[in-house]
Amino acid sequence: MNNAEKVDLLLIYGECQRLNQEGRFPGTQINQQRHRGNIFDDDKELQVLAYIRAYPRSSMRHVPRESGVSYGDSIRRLEFIAWFNTKLYDNPLIDNQFFWSDESKFTNNGIMNKQNHRYWDDTNPHWSRETNFQTIWGINVWCGLVGGKLIGPFFFDGTLIGRRYLNFLTNELPRLLDDVSLDTRERMFFQQDGAPAHNAIIVRQHLNKIFPNRWIGTNGAVPWPARSPDLTPLDFFYGDI
Repeated sequence: MNNAEKVDLLLIYGECQRLNQEGRFPGTQINQQRHRGNIFDDDKELQVLAYIRAYPRSSMRHVPRESGVSYGDSIRRLEFIAWFNTKLYDNPLIDNQFFWSDESKFTNNGIMNKQNHRYWDDTNPHWSRETNFQTIWGINVWCGLVGGKLIGPFFFDGTLIGRRYLNFLTNELPRLLDDVSLDTRERMFFQQDGAPAHNAIIVRQHLNKIFPNRWIGTNGAVPWPARSPDLTPLDFFYGDI
């Protein structure tokens, strides 16, 4: 199957999804009722509540997987794939114009993200986790990849917040791109994930100005699917670069 056929297939599938949501396919109402039943019926709700009562520290990904409830953004993922394949059909080398980026926090206690700790309850459980912040330090590291060229790394001092990330985009990123050709910089699509700092209004306003209709993010010109699987090259082989 060539690229054109893949694009056609995705577009047809997307149209079928839209018609199905509008109830214009035979049997749609029955399928929607089944779908709603699978997620919202009383038995399923009790099953989810029982599970988090038994395992109150479960993650948002683990609960749906164990209870059989759908979790994800399949429509947005399909739309992104359709958009990407259309771009790929128009220009088979378009992937060289994508500027992938990501950050990771490194700490001296081996905990990569303290936000992963949670405890589910309908009342305040007064739960605490033992730690010693006086002996813990961490640093945020940013890296990018465009046209097979590694950009960075860049090290953030302190917590990554919107204003600090904007300062990086405004003052540091242009310097890091000095060795990237002007042609690439004028045409590249900038990608970032859904980190809170990325969604700050001042950040989005800046990206709209610098990359008009050419940036990918949660609220970007091209919507980035929330909870995406590892789609970017940095997720796959940065450690081998």
